[in-house]
Amino acid sequence: MIVSVTPPGVPRKILVVDDLPAIRNGLKQLLEIAGYRVVVAGSFAEGRFALTEDAPDLLISDVRLGEYNGIQLVATTTRVIPAIIITGFPDPVLEAEARRLGAEFLIKPVESATLLALIKRKLQPIAEAGNDHAHKRRWERKSVTGDLRVRVNDAAARVVDVSYGGLKFELERGENPVPPSFQLELPLTGVSVPVDLVWTARCDDHWLCGAAVAVRDEPTTLAWHSVVDHIA
Repeated sequence: MIVSVTPPGVPRKILVVDDLPAIRNGLKQLLEIAGYRVVVAGSFAEGRFALTEDAPDLLISDVRLGEYNGIQLVATTTRVIPAIIITGFPDPVLEAEARRLGAEFLIKPVESATLLALIKRKLQPIAEAGNDHAHKRRWERKSVTGDLRVRVNDAAARVVDVSYGGLKFELERGENPVPPSFQLELPLTGVSVPVDLVWTARCDDHWLCGAAVAVRDEPTTLAWHSVVDHIA
């Protein structure tokens, strides 16, 4: 597991994940006024991508995120991160699971002072680690200058950049063929990894897409990391 520590003197970064814009924007405003840096995500996939690429110091997530939930974000992340799960519906089973994973479990409505005090307490161990000169680790993004080709289901794509946590790739123009989750194949290496689509943008003659790696087993993780390591 990777432990992320923000250097001393730098404001702590908090990731807020909620599918309701009013709630996540309200939390963002509250936390920024309190002096924190804030990243927001509106879905499970966006939250997982942000956990990988933005390296937050603390996660605040709603329980309900479409077909997923905030506790799954805590359970599936490859980083050790303090977390606060917030819900409007008391559920002893979900609460027990959240606390088993080391996350706090709060029932709405939550007073601002209560939330800010809890955040301060959850971040205290990170501040102490920072005073011991621990270093924050962020997965490096590498631009791909050559013609690295992959297969997205049955479609050919060209990789633009990669990191241990995800990649950006181009597809030829047409109807967007990319499903929410798919298997990414690198024919020249024999590596195949599961990924989740995070965003797409339609350009003049192609689609530009961002995806987060959804690997669960160690052999596939090591194979993907080896591919990233060997990209100049």
